[in-house]
Parts: sequence; C-alpha cells; structure tokens
Amino acid sequence: MKYAFLIIIFAMSLTASAISAKQDEYDDCLLKHLINAKVDLATQIMKKACKENYKDVAILSEKRKAYNECLLEYLSGVESREAVAEIQGVCDRKHLQY
Repeated sequence: MKYAFLIIIFAMSLTASAISAKQDEYDDCLLKHLINAKVDLATQIMKKACKENYKDVAILSEKRKAYNECLLEYLSGVESREAVAEIQGVCDRKHLQY
C-alpha cells in the first residue's frame, strides 16, 4: 500500500512536469513569433498554431504541424490582411492538401 501511494505521487509529479514543459514551449513560441506582430488576424492565427503545436500535441498530425510551422515562419511581421490570407492559402496548399 505504501509503495502504491509513492508510485501515484511520482506519476502525478511527472504529469505536472510534462504540463509545465508544454506550457514553457507554448510560451516560448508566443514570445518568438508575436514580437513583430502587426495585424490582429495574424496574431490570432499564430497563437492558434503555437497552441496546436505545443499544447495539443497528442491530437496533431504531422501535416497539421508542418502547416502550423509554415504559418509561424511567414506570418510574423506581415502588415496586411490580404497578405495573411495569401500566406495561409499557400501554407494550406503546401502542407494540408493532397
């Protein structure tokens, strides 16, 4: 019984560490990509991409991860909604369509 309790405590601490690491990666993604954000739409898209790539990893396909990375790479610093839409379309064609 004593060992079972210790195992449960150990498992809980590992889970807490994993959640904390995911939060750190998500926060780092936001800091890296939002520093030059100029358009609110681009900011929303980049926040979603960071969340999917660093918090919702278990349900993420490789194609979706690559799509998000494309968005993160090219949306930072964009200054027009039209450019945001074009970049989103190109990333979609390159990484999500068959």
